[in-house]
Amino acid sequence: MKAILIITLTLITFSITKCEKKNENKMNTDVLTTTTMTMEDEARNSDVDLMGIMLDCNDTFRVEMPYLDTFNKSGSFPDETDRTPKCFVRCVLEKSEVAMEDNQFNVTRTAELFQQIRDIPQEEILEMATPCSDRSESCKCERSYQYLKCILETVIDKYDTT
Repeated sequence: MKAILIITLTLITFSITKCEKKNENKMNTDVLTTTTMTMEDEARNSDVDLMGIMLDCNDTFRVEMPYLDTFNKSGSFPDETDRTPKCFVRCVLEKSEVAMEDNQFNVTRTAELFQQIRDIPQEEILEMATPCSDRSESCKCERSYQYLKCILETVIDKYDTT
């Protein structure tokens, strides 16, 4: 159950869509916002159906649960040349409003959602996610994957090493 929650948070936190060529980059881009949440925003956050978002994204970007479980445990996909799981991550991040327009990530939203899958204080997640949000990748899928990978590797190093 915990693995499913971790996978869900990871996937939602990092939505993926197909990578676009630079000259085809007419679609949405990601936006970094670190805004203060209102009571209305907080209520919306508690209603996020991460599993539903993951299932929806999996319709377009097929990824098996064991593959996602590996990502949650290690911080990276077994085959980092495969764009499909990276685009799955982007889809989840976009649908969960973590990946925004203007090539940025909402680290506040990341912290809120990540806390649902791991028992880590939001302040610590914010500290981990902020440096990870500064991404230079031109491919939206790769950028989303690297953002989530950066956070997961930091979490694993800090909390999962025994």
